[in-house]
Amino acid sequence: MTERLYKIVISRDPDDGRFIAEVPTLAPCLTWGETLEEALEMAKEAIEGVLESREANGYIIEDDTEELVQESKRSALHTVLPIHFTPIQTRLSA
Repeated sequence: MTERLYKIVISRDPDDGRFIAEVPTLAPCLTWGETLEEALEMAKEAIEGVLESREANGYIIEDDTEELVQESKRSALHTVLPIHFTPIQTRLSA
């Protein structure tokens, strides 16, 4: 299992108040929730889905791990949600 970190950009829809969660590195990875907590949970599920799809189709899987680790050493203003991803090949051989 490989731990990957992704930057999630949260904004609030001015019309209905929903929280919009976007993962720029995995664009177009976008989801939403009625609450901030729900938006973050939905973002985690969306990330996992994108990773599985990209891995299954042979695409390169980029992440923000190095950038976020460096930023976290300089600032405490970020929330880091680790995404645990087990490649399909590993799951199949287990």
